[in-house]
Amino acid sequence: MKDITNIRNIAKMAGVSVSTVSKALNNYEDINEETRKKILQIVKEMDYVPNVMARGLVTKSTQTIGVFFGDQTNSGFDSPFLIDYFRSIKDEVGAAGYDLLIFSNQMRDTSSYKTICYEKGVDGVILILTGNKRTDEKIHELHKAFPTVYIDSLPNAKLRVNFVESDNEMGAWEATEHLIHLGHRHILKIAGDTVAKGSYDRIEGFRRACLANGLPFNEDWIVYGNYSREQAALLTKEAFSKENDFTAVFASSDLMAYGVIDALKELGKKVPEEVSVIGFDDIDSAQYFHPPLTTVHQQRFQMGETASKILLELIKNNDGMTHHVRVPTVLVERKSCCEVAN
Repeated sequence: MKDITNIRNIAKMAGVSVSTVSKALNNYEDINEETRKKILQIVKEMDYVPNVMARGLVTKSTQTIGVFFGDQTNSGFDSPFLIDYFRSIKDEVGAAGYDLLIFSNQMRDTSSYKTICYEKGVDGVILILTGNKRTDEKIHELHKAFPTVYIDSLPNAKLRVNFVESDNEMGAWEATEHLIHLGHRHILKIAGDTVAKGSYDRIEGFRRACLANGLPFNEDWIVYGNYSREQAALLTKEAFSKENDFTAVFASSDLMAYGVIDALKELGKKVPEEVSVIGFDDIDSAQYFHPPLTTVHQQRFQMGETASKILLELIKNNDGMTHHVRVPTVLVERKSCCEVAN
């Protein structure tokens, strides 16, 4: 590699080691000032601009963090809160002197994500996965080869990896308790999917809250909307077209809650006077929806920040321990829920 050859030539001309040249180029303090000036003068005379990859081969670090996100069509940017993850990650790793590399090339052969990371020379990886990517075994190989942290995207609880998530079960518990305290006894649960750990945790929180309050837990009350507004609307119309006593709907995402309200309006049912609706996520538009949505707030900035701190520590000192952090959620009460009318 030409850059490595140049660095070796600089070292030979200066009468120092390659690592000393690297230290001078990277502004390390543990180098004699006279030696530094000598090296930098040679660099200037050679009109040499160090390449980050060549520098990485010397220092064993490129000061770059890689981020994989979204599904196989990279629709992750459509996520209404993905930008919050990116901003918090960018701020945290940037302050530590790292650049952020987002992998988005759909034309690349993804037979080995490890190869991609080796090619780009990343020091660590953050995974924010949706869709099919969550069950892609090839991408899950990354945590065996690089310091890796997952954010809210674990396909199952058995995978021993570094992981940051919302406390989905407690958030679902609090949402369900809120409805029960308002007098609701028949609650339709529109869950996410049958893949993600978070989806099952939100079902479990709902189930536990029902049983703890003496409500019979009916499996027929749970349907899966796959986090889709349109599918949630169809499921709502189907559920309310049958003989039932539902007075509330708890959707596992705000977008699905929007679909629920869309459908209820089409059915001529008033929200919240006839049916209360609660969501999960607290995306920015939730406060402006009609009616403003009661929901469970996920602390997305804290999640991205926490994941970044864990990853930076793993890069610096990987002691082999697995880190699993649950970030608390907060119930946000707005206007889409009310007490059951007598």
